[in-house]
Amino acid sequence: MKKIFNFILALAVVCVSSTVVSCGDNEDFSVPHVLTDAEIAEIARQDSIKKAEMERIDAELILEYSVEIPISQASYDGVMLPIDVTPAAELWGLTNDEVLAGIAEAEGAPEIKGFAIEGTTHAVNATKTNTNSYWGHWWDENGDVTAWGESAMIFAEFNAETSEFHVGQFPAHLTDGQVIKIIECLKYQDTRVAFVITATAKGAEKLTATVVSTQDYTVEMYPRSGYDADPVQFDREKVLADLGISDLSEAKIIGVSSDGSYAQECTATNGFWYNLEDGCAGTYDGGGLYVEYYGFDYPEDIDYLYVGQMPNALEEGYSQTLQYGFYANDKIVMINITVNIIAYQDPETAPEGEPTTDTVVDIVIDKAWDNTYSNVQYDIKDVLREAFKMTTYQIHKAKLAGDLKIYVDEVSEEEPSYTSDIPGYWLNADGKSINWGAESLVFVCLGSLEDSLWLYAGNHPDSCVPNTSVTTKYLICCNGGMVTANITVNVGDAAE
Repeated sequence: MKKIFNFILALAVVCVSSTVVSCGDNEDFSVPHVLTDAEIAEIARQDSIKKAEMERIDAELILEYSVEIPISQASYDGVMLPIDVTPAAELWGLTNDEVLAGIAEAEGAPEIKGFAIEGTTHAVNATKTNTNSYWGHWWDENGDVTAWGESAMIFAEFNAETSEFHVGQFPAHLTDGQVIKIIECLKYQDTRVAFVITATAKGAEKLTATVVSTQDYTVEMYPRSGYDADPVQFDREKVLADLGISDLSEAKIIGVSSDGSYAQECTATNGFWYNLEDGCAGTYDGGGLYVEYYGFDYPEDIDYLYVGQMPNALEEGYSQTLQYGFYANDKIVMINITVNIIAYQDPETAPEGEPTTDTVVDIVIDKAWDNTYSNVQYDIKDVLREAFKMTTYQIHKAKLAGDLKIYVDEVSEEEPSYTSDIPGYWLNADGKSINWGAESLVFVCLGSLEDSLWLYAGNHPDSCVPNTSVTTKYLICCNGGMVTANITVNVGDAAE
């Protein structure tokens, strides 16, 4: 209690001392202080100074550009913005070629560092790039540097060969009229140049037209695990006549969006992906079906549309009507395609007998080294059918459901932890499972469709060098059966 009393007394002394120093005698502290006009003006002046300092671009040279970006729902495209580096070269006492070589980090070139300035604080972001270019960044709606993903709006990637920024976008993130100002910067020695780019998003003009005719078709498909499409023959001559044109190249391909407006940007080949939920024109993400037209490039397909589906997305009983239109002369011909998903009719009969566990197969997969993650396939359908006593389709469905499992070296009671495409693994030099990275050399996975089963293997483009061999043992288990696959992947010389 004594300590508490002493603390209160000390606090009172501090308060009194503070009062003596801060305020005049006999001032009433119970009444809030009213700011004078002079004090208000001074506060405003200080705020203005702080605001100006925060908005100041810390660079000796500021170059400003403006661009318009056509909004896309599916593409990262934007515009190419030519950049004149002459003012920067003159400031630094370099040639244009030296500046461009320095940006590209060419051997022997001047050391020119790229960075960015944040839009909200104007603080320096020392990162030279977080895109695929040697200089450039992803930006959010506030003009702050961000990562690819949900907050990303636009990006700027510099090409030193053409002295251009590719100012692009994250698909479906921009809105019409949205303005984003970004500040890309360069530094040579102790001198900075800022490139201020004001990007304005521009949406397509709203299309209004009369639907002058429709064509209706119905397609039955089973659920698929690939992108294979079915042809739908339509009356092309009637489309031309109804639109008053002589060739389909004179027409614009349109769809119908979820809000009832006409989609004018194709998200598939001369066509659209259609939303899984409502069947309206959309994008690959969230798509369930697609309609494409190949007749512009392939005369044999001039009278056909092709309908396909997102692999493993649809089930028996699903049905949607897809609207695919041709627009010309302020008129629309709408082709309505109703897709009904029906049960798969398995053409195979499962082998007789009980599943076996003693099947052993030696597999050698030879492939040329490359840097593209390409793969070479090995047909394993018959081996798995006989061991598991199942049809190809049954094994395929078991794989999709996770009932088919692959282990490395020995079967475990724990669920497999796949490190590559499921089910499959990245492997190190000893043929053991490893995550993708500096020690992962090759991958081996099981691929499947309704009528085929295969192993496929490829090499890591960086960790694996030509003339590398990796041997592993896969235990493939399903329906109480097991296949022991001794697999050797030989990565040869680079393909010519």
